[in-house]
Amino acid sequence: MEWLQLFIEQYALFCLIGVVVGVLSGLLGIGGGIVLVPMLHAILVAKGFSADVAFHMALATSMACIVFTSLSSITAHHKNQNIVWPYVWAMVPMAFVGSLLATLVAIHLNALYLTLFFAVFTFYAAIQLFLDRKPTRHKVPSNVEISLVALLIGVISALVSIGGGTLTVPYLAMRHVSVKQAIGTSAVLGFPIALASTVSYVQDAIRQSAHAPDTFGLLYLPAIMLIAPFSVLFAPAGVALTKRLPVKVLKRTFAIFLMGVSVNLLWSQVG
Repeated sequence: MEWLQLFIEQYALFCLIGVVVGVLSGLLGIGGGIVLVPMLHAILVAKGFSADVAFHMALATSMACIVFTSLSSITAHHKNQNIVWPYVWAMVPMAFVGSLLATLVAIHLNALYLTLFFAVFTFYAAIQLFLDRKPTRHKVPSNVEISLVALLIGVISALVSIGGGTLTVPYLAMRHVSVKQAIGTSAVLGFPIALASTVSYVQDAIRQSAHAPDTFGLLYLPAIMLIAPFSVLFAPAGVALTKRLPVKVLKRTFAIFLMGVSVNLLWSQVG
């Protein structure tokens, strides 16, 4: 029964994280990276990886998990007619390019800068979610605007390893897309962003001649194998909750959590 004890001690937490990420992905249209990165970073450091390596591994592993989570969330949102496909087709190409290019840069950046950027961005995203600003006027975005916004979302998402929901949802809401449809559309956009980043990380892993145990380059395999299935299973539950729970209250609760994550990351660097 040693294998069962080992599973409970080391890997049960990954299963729980997968449940949380899946629900949040369906409920708020986020890929889950804002939750995954700090948790994975803490776990990997506890397992003996250096803080620098652990943060890069957390970014890479998070993106790989988001690939699977977003697919489940997309399916559920499509069934509920929560996806604005014209926005999807307009934004996907540049979001993919932005994510691909930014990941190639992120692989070689000092983890300190990535951590600080992640913390600041997380705090900004938390403020946006908490304020829940409403659009003041209707404006149909031009193709140039959509392309530039999608490129920016792809770049930032790759640098902080998120699906892009914390940027996509507020942007679409400003363009008079309903909250539910903004969340569903954001879930779709998260797939190409995560896929582009994961492809870059896999290519980097293939170029490496040696890997640490349980890893493939910067990808921590046990986390992917346990978080991804549970996030896929529970993403539809998050989508279902959008019909029953007050999204505004949930957004503000999640925003407070994000602020705590941001402050904790900043404190860890200062310390």
